[in-house]
Amino acid sequence: MDKLSLKHLVEKTKKLKILYVEDNQETRNQAVKVFENFLDHIDIAIDGLDGLTQYKQKTTNYYDLIISDINMPNMNGMDMSEEILKINNEQHILIITAHNNPEYLQELINIGITNYIHKPVRMDNLIQAFAKVIDIFDKKNQANQEFNKISKLNHELDALVDSFDTYVIASRTDLKGKITYASKAYEIISGYKESELIGQPHSIVRHPDMPSLAFKQLWDTIKKEKLWIGEVKNLKKDGTFYWVEAHIAPYYNANGEHIGYSAIRLDITSKKRAELLNNEIINLLDNAGQGFLSFGKDFKLNQGFSKECLNIFNKIDIFNENISELLFFDDSIKKDLFEDGISRVMNTTDDMMKELFLSLLPKEHIINNKDIKIKYKFLQNNIVMIILTDITNTKKLESKIIKQNQVQKMIVSVASNKNDFIDIKNEFDNFILNIPSDLTILKRELHTFKGVFAQKEMVYITNSIHQLESKIIDKSIIEIKQIFQKHNLKKIFEKDLLIISSILGEEFITEDEYFPVDINSFEILKEKLEIINSQLNNNLLNDIIVDFNKLKDDFLYSLLNVYPPLVKKMALSLNKEIYPLTILGDKSLKIPNKFKPFIKSLIHLFNNCVEHGIETSDCRIDSSKNEFGTIKCNFKKEQNNIKIIISDDGQGIDTNKLLLKAISTNTIMENQINILSEEEKLFLVFKDNLSTKENISMTSGRGVGMSAIKSELEKLNGDIKINNSINNGVEFIFTLPINKIGE
Repeated sequence: MDKLSLKHLVEKTKKLKILYVEDNQETRNQAVKVFENFLDHIDIAIDGLDGLTQYKQKTTNYYDLIISDINMPNMNGMDMSEEILKINNEQHILIITAHNNPEYLQELINIGITNYIHKPVRMDNLIQAFAKVIDIFDKKNQANQEFNKISKLNHELDALVDSFDTYVIASRTDLKGKITYASKAYEIISGYKESELIGQPHSIVRHPDMPSLAFKQLWDTIKKEKLWIGEVKNLKKDGTFYWVEAHIAPYYNANGEHIGYSAIRLDITSKKRAELLNNEIINLLDNAGQGFLSFGKDFKLNQGFSKECLNIFNKIDIFNENISELLFFDDSIKKDLFEDGISRVMNTTDDMMKELFLSLLPKEHIINNKDIKIKYKFLQNNIVMIILTDITNTKKLESKIIKQNQVQKMIVSVASNKNDFIDIKNEFDNFILNIPSDLTILKRELHTFKGVFAQKEMVYITNSIHQLESKIIDKSIIEIKQIFQKHNLKKIFEKDLLIISSILGEEFITEDEYFPVDINSFEILKEKLEIINSQLNNNLLNDIIVDFNKLKDDFLYSLLNVYPPLVKKMALSLNKEIYPLTILGDKSLKIPNKFKPFIKSLIHLFNNCVEHGIETSDCRIDSSKNEFGTIKCNFKKEQNNIKIIISDDGQGIDTNKLLLKAISTNTIMENQINILSEEEKLFLVFKDNLSTKENISMTSGRGVGMSAIKSELEKLNGDIKINNSINNGVEFIFTLPINKIGE
């Protein structure tokens, strides 16, 4: 069929009744948001069996189209389609699949599938698929439409002979203006019956709004036996009015004698109402608080524009000015983009491409210190209309709402685990007071604090640390301490604490309800118990010391369970599809307090898994992998050790790329490459200031995250093993020894 504009395609698809079958809830929700742009009626099924059940319940009035995923539990999309086509072999079905195998795709067509779309679903593919379905429907109805068209023409021909009296507003008068003939159309428009009109002066329909001078000019013209043409407002029998364009001429008999006047009229009531409406619309546009303007190929503004345009541009008049200069006089990049996009719109006949180019034009710009939203509409005759809206106040409100949402997230995160937050606060306070003199340690700890604060959704301190990290690159420890002093992390952190205390109360931060004994006093008391036990060697006392030590222990599961929401949040920010992270292990397993810094440092590894490890859905599909990535975290106790295993099924560690980066940063010499084992190459990921990422982000690129993990592991005398497989993922196995009494 002919190419449909996106607007006309949507008008057609809106009428379709659709059944959408998809087992993944998140994919389902995202797809429905896209479909709602095209469809008014969507039924949802959660798998093939559910889709078949719903279809059977229809019995008649089946769906216009079924859209289904192919891989689903309880019945896949292919099996469901075969069953449905047995019920109704004319049912149209659109399959969404990640398969590229020609034989498999041909099998879909063979069973009667209307069409298929490859994952991931792109807007242009979806539009093409809908267009094809609409094309099928249009062709199916084409024969009926042609038949109806021919029937209509025949009917019009039959009615043409009788139409004059019915549809032409015609009348005749004698020389004195008395009506001698009135058509049926004249009766209808005037509201008078023919018997009420014949013999009456034509002034019976004269409206008082018509000036006497107009009728004088009319009579002066027709008495001279000349044609008069003009617009007349007439009065109906019921007191309302109508407008006509009248053509009045002399009327002669068969002998050529002038015996009266004939008039043919065109009803222009709608035109007059349109003119009135147009004036009202202009008045409304001028008072709508928006700027409406239009221009053509020469980029010069047309005469018609609303008054708000003058306010936005701060000008007395803008007629014939260059729209590109008006909008983007201070931004050459946007100006070039705008001019190129408009030129492309003007030079294509494809309506869909016009809409595509318009969608790529700048949508917002600051004009005269005002945030202006820009909307484009392509009109006929290569005219582009622009609608300008001042959204300055809206932007301020949006910024305030975003800030409120961030504060809300911070409060929920902090309040959900007070003990953990108090620990972090105390550690950070101590860090600020005692800035490490070792530059490497300082960068590691600072980077870890940034990651932990980001996890807690802190409003101010996270970004402040990120900025500080950029300032201290390649600086000496003396310079860094001076920068720290100017940056004043303590003051910035107190801004976050002030928000927390204002909402949760001052006591939330000041009262450590979870362990009221000072940690130093705790250690002194424990040492005294151990001295007594060494003298008495009492089993009961020994058990008391073991229990006493456990008071400081934390559940490992609880410490690790803060990472699933972190992984989800980061995946969303990077537009990556990742299954929810699950923590597997004995929930009753406790670990010593000294393990906590290491567990907190794992934030860098989870960040790396998402950002470096897991590929985009497109890349994973191209590699014949599940479009959703997987990150796993397991832990277990083996004798006197704790094993924590973190893995992903991403692209693995590219040791060649790692080696090149190590050489470029002088981490290793080029002549050392050949003597390094594969394990030694992998362990380069733990080197300071070594990152394969080109750009620095809030979460990675500094080259200190992984080294922070190794540093904390070494403090615990722990061990690490890396299992790496290119294109299949990487596995990190951490072994942490658990010391007995006396640690």
